[in-house]
Amino acid sequence: MTTSEAAGPRCSAWVREQGVDPIGTAGSYHGYLLVEWPQPWPRDLGEVPDLAPVHEALAGTDLRLQGLVPLFGDEEARRVIRYTPVATDGPGFAGYERTERIVTLERVVDAAVDLASGGAGDPPWAQPTVTDDVLVCAHGKRDVCCGSQGTALTLELSADPARFGGAVRLWRTSHTGGHRFAPTAIVLPQATVWAWTDADALRRIVAREGPLDDLLARYRGCPGMSAPPIQAVEREAFADVGWDWLHWRRWSEVLDNGRVRVSGQSPAGETRSWEATVEVLREVPVPECGRPIDEAKKSEAELAVVDLEVRSVAG
Repeated sequence: MTTSEAAGPRCSAWVREQGVDPIGTAGSYHGYLLVEWPQPWPRDLGEVPDLAPVHEALAGTDLRLQGLVPLFGDEEARRVIRYTPVATDGPGFAGYERTERIVTLERVVDAAVDLASGGAGDPPWAQPTVTDDVLVCAHGKRDVCCGSQGTALTLELSADPARFGGAVRLWRTSHTGGHRFAPTAIVLPQATVWAWTDADALRRIVAREGPLDDLLARYRGCPGMSAPPIQAVEREAFADVGWDWLHWRRWSEVLDNGRVRVSGQSPAGETRSWEATVEVLREVPVPECGRPIDEAKKSEAELAVVDLEVRSVAG
């Protein structure tokens, strides 16, 4: 058998053809540290020797490091951005807030270490007017689908600056997890992670407008939710409330009977809960792009929400 005959499918196309639901695959993080760092990147950003101090500073913080392709090429300035949870009056998660610092090339690592350790950003008067950072995985050394489809998507979007407006920054980023869902995207500070994105879908996600039905089929989850089953039930709340859900404070618990409850409170004080059983629908191979499916080294559970109950809580 020749190499071409033995080759397998592209991972993203195969997973989509299988009708896999991506919910619960977003990963769970306290926040993100974004660092403009020029390509080429190795397969793992942790293999960049100059970034070793940053990885050391991140230990124990539960902040995920994302490399960003510099927006302005050889410009001397570089951006380091930290996203951490918005402070709330009660328990739960209500999105992230940005802390940003613009530094010279030689100060990038020092700035990243300081922000990872809780350091302050630039003063308010020096902060850019930015509403969202949109991160599209284009890490070709990690996965062919991300490298090709993610890069193509960012080039398409960059060719039409009016797609988002001047206050939204679009980035090519390093591995986000879930390469089989390429093109993948993380939208901050709303803290949503998406599969199989395209230009129209990302525009609606950032603008928070239009119907959610087709988008929620691509929703991988909220990284502010602590586990895949919780992310699965959180999507039910998102579907119920609509785009306003991203403004709600959200919290969760696993009950004694194994059911999962996600609760939320709106800015106006309305409180609701969504309680359900989360079952494993099937175990799906995690394919390596271009390799036969039967060579997959691991699998991941596809989740299904059953017996959903929605309750309004008296204020």
